[in-house]
Amino acid sequence: MQRREFLKSSLAVGAGVSLASPLFGQPKEPAPKPRGSADAMILIWLPGGIGQTDTWDPKKHTPYSPGMKGSEILGTCPSIPTAADGIFLGEGLDTIASVMDKGAILRTLTNQTKFGAVHLKAQYYMKTGYLFPAGFKAPSMGSVVSRVLGRRDPNVPAYIDIGRDINTSNEEFLFINEYSGPGFYGVNHAPFMIPEPKEGLPTLNAVAGLKVDRLDRRQRYLETITGLAGKELQEANKVRDYMKVMEDARAMMDSPVKKAFDFTRDEKPEVLAAYDVGHRFGEGCLLARRLIEVGARFVEVEYQYAPFKGFDMHENGRQRMVDMKKQIDRPIGTLLRELHERGLLERTLVVVATEFGRTIADKPAAGQEPDGFTETATGEGLVIENESMYGFHGHFSSCNCMLFFGGGIKGGSVYGKTAEEHPMLPVENPVQLIDVYATIYSALGIPADKFYITEGRPVYVTNLGQGRPIEALFA
Repeated sequence: MQRREFLKSSLAVGAGVSLASPLFGQPKEPAPKPRGSADAMILIWLPGGIGQTDTWDPKKHTPYSPGMKGSEILGTCPSIPTAADGIFLGEGLDTIASVMDKGAILRTLTNQTKFGAVHLKAQYYMKTGYLFPAGFKAPSMGSVVSRVLGRRDPNVPAYIDIGRDINTSNEEFLFINEYSGPGFYGVNHAPFMIPEPKEGLPTLNAVAGLKVDRLDRRQRYLETITGLAGKELQEANKVRDYMKVMEDARAMMDSPVKKAFDFTRDEKPEVLAAYDVGHRFGEGCLLARRLIEVGARFVEVEYQYAPFKGFDMHENGRQRMVDMKKQIDRPIGTLLRELHERGLLERTLVVVATEFGRTIADKPAAGQEPDGFTETATGEGLVIENESMYGFHGHFSSCNCMLFFGGGIKGGSVYGKTAEEHPMLPVENPVQLIDVYATIYSALGIPADKFYITEGRPVYVTNLGQGRPIEALFA
């Protein structure tokens, strides 16, 4: 590249004009006009790697038999019918099955990158749309929605995260915070964290004995101290951003949005019982519905990730899956039903996702494969010696499922088909994550080639702005 061309490209970026220069390649075809069929979104995030053949893409039930081959394990539970003709789910998902006429299943999400034993890199990819390391601080999906669309209600944060502990003393938690956060967008687009939904929002309640007028005096004192700093510091973007966060939090303390957190007092006993599964995930789903009602834009409900817990099953896969279905079925199904009954589902997109799928292990102890991959395993050489080996314990980046409800989605539909025997790869309509992102953003009215500049280059909401919506998923 000639010096003149380089300078021309750099000036184009700085001025925010066309990027059709040698530095960024030839002009690309504009992304399709966004559909804009949803005003808000709820992301149900279930990390750990869900065994799709026992849940969203059930296969033939093959009961445990001592000495059976790994290749014989197709499904560890029977299939059950749903409210949508011809669509079946794994046993134990009865509540979600009752509302499948309002949703769609994507059964063929596949990745060229095989993540092996590394959950966190796969989660980074699912939450940002970029492989780690991305070369920049990639924003999460919630932060993208926050920056592009902003708040629906001035008193409600645009991006709210329910169910993840705030822990800065653990390296794994710090990495999770990184890919769940705003990246280079800055603190104004970070998630508003609610670790324990049942505790309400203690951060919005004054400390005991601290009256409102005293709290206001403290805030004015903070503003005064900040005003005594040098002009450069006062006008620094980060200072302004943090002061804005403080102002927004104070405004919420006086706003009607606080009432959304009083669900233990406001909701009927039968509603509380429907969401109660003895785990905060259920209460998080109820709080998500109430936050959507008061104007939230993007709410994420997490079943917090922990190695070898939750959906991260390395042994006793059949029984573990039975237990986990009990944790998620009623809360998710009840949330969807209530959104529909209250007229909110039509303009609220609900997405259920995990980082990758599951398959049979190809060693007696899962996770001990030479390179961590089980992508091509058939199970022919694996003998299932006891019930702890019976289940889907291998990580499977080659195929994964996602659920979509509301927000213009075609109810009672399935997209993609997988093989009936191992390895259960996509055989019809494989889908890449970049197009899933474009689908979600299209529903929210966000162009797939929307970008913001960092370090002198554009970063698109879908990788290189090349995502294309899956039109078959829309009504």
